[in-house]
Amino acid sequence: MAWALWLALWALGGPGARGCLRCDPGSMRLLRELKGPYLGQQLRGDPGLRARLEALLERSLQGLAELPIGEQSYMGVIDEKTMGEAAAHFRRAVTRILENDFKDGQLFNEVMWSLQQLRETFTTLMARFQREVFCPNKCGRMVHQFIDCRACGTKLYSCNRDLRCGERRLQVQQDDDLILDCALTWHRASYGAKSYRFYRAVGGSEQVMVTGPDAFLVKKEVAVNDSGRYRCEMLNTQGWVCSELRFQVTVTPLPGNSTPPPAPPLLGPLTLPPPSRIPTPPGGPGDWTVWVIIGSSAGLVLLLIGGCTWLYRRQQEVPEKDGGSQGGQLKT
Repeated sequence: MAWALWLALWALGGPGARGCLRCDPGSMRLLRELKGPYLGQQLRGDPGLRARLEALLERSLQGLAELPIGEQSYMGVIDEKTMGEAAAHFRRAVTRILENDFKDGQLFNEVMWSLQQLRETFTTLMARFQREVFCPNKCGRMVHQFIDCRACGTKLYSCNRDLRCGERRLQVQQDDDLILDCALTWHRASYGAKSYRFYRAVGGSEQVMVTGPDAFLVKKEVAVNDSGRYRCEMLNTQGWVCSELRFQVTVTPLPGNSTPPPAPPLLGPLTLPPPSRIPTPPGGPGDWTVWVIIGSSAGLVLLLIGGCTWLYRRQQEVPEKDGGSQGGQLKT
């Protein structure tokens, strides 16, 4: 495993390791103040106790670098964030001692208690660091910039896993946008600039589609023939492949796109209901209905003509009667 190499390298450092907190200048400045003027003044009459406390401080800080090596607990390296948290806790503890007038046994107890709290806090912080920061990638090659607790210098460390990070199956509808996402959760935390290269499988080979800093590839308004296999790679500044992700894309056609129905006419013939199983014979009820309608219409027309004729004759008879009455009056 990857952590076995770390264990071997750390074992070469031996017991002379400096300790992670010794890499923080602010912590070392307070430690010198505690060991020098403060202990010299507070333990002026007990040089033996002063020597014991100074040795205890040295062994405790060195002991932080000699914690048991384990992938889940401590690997001899630390990041700046975790270092800052551990150093802040140490500085608060030392400052509290410096600001109080502890004497003799009380001073010894306070130093012992502070160092015990420091070790517990440091162990908790390193367990979180190992769990969340140290090589979180389950695949690919992740590069870290860590602080080496032995040499107090920053170095690059590579967490190497299988470069193949699996396959994603995507299904999109025709005319929609196809989005290929090559980003993995640990890519952002990996040290250095990154670029992404996308391929498409054509026949028995692959064709490069695009290479650039974006982890996303958007192919607009895909067609059915865009279905197939795609692949992407994340590259570091040296051009080394750090992760590989494959895609199986299926583009589904639009509903009814294969055989579109013909457009209905704007004005068409009336749609008659389907005939019954036994057709109506000639001269049946269907023919009588037609004759009844025709006869009724003819009768109505004749009735209207007759009414109009009677009205016309009636109007002609009225003037003749009026004319006869006037002539009789003149004859008298």
